[in-house]
Amino acid sequence: MGTLSREWAISMAFSLVLLLVFGLGLVWLNIERVDLAYELNKMQRQIDEVEALAAKLEVERNTLITPARLREVARDYGLGPARPGQIRRVAASGEIETSPLVAGVEDARQNQKGQPEAQPAQKSPARAKDKPRVKPAGTP
Repeated sequence: MGTLSREWAISMAFSLVLLLVFGLGLVWLNIERVDLAYELNKMQRQIDEVEALAAKLEVERNTLITPARLREVARDYGLGPARPGQIRRVAASGEIETSPLVAGVEDARQNQKGQPEAQPAQKSPARAKDKPRVKPAGTP
């Protein structure tokens, strides 16, 4: 009878230790779960704040680039529509040409007046030593 009660006491002690370990493990897991839930809520709040800020910035951007606002800012800086002769094109060779749209307007004016209108001075291409010239892609 002594061996049976001794085995019973050992198994009971082992069961209590195992129960204690499992109980502590369960408490630790629950604490970790609560910590992760708080961290997840914090991250979700940060995401919501960033999304709200992005939406506000998008509205502000759209407000700033409205045509009426751009006209107002251009007027403040003394800018306006391009006048004939102000628009120039740079050919692949680097020569500066008058835009075909401007040339068409100038031709129409010549036909209306019956006399040729003075051509605006053509700018010569920049010399290599003055300003570096960027070649268009695909040219040798």
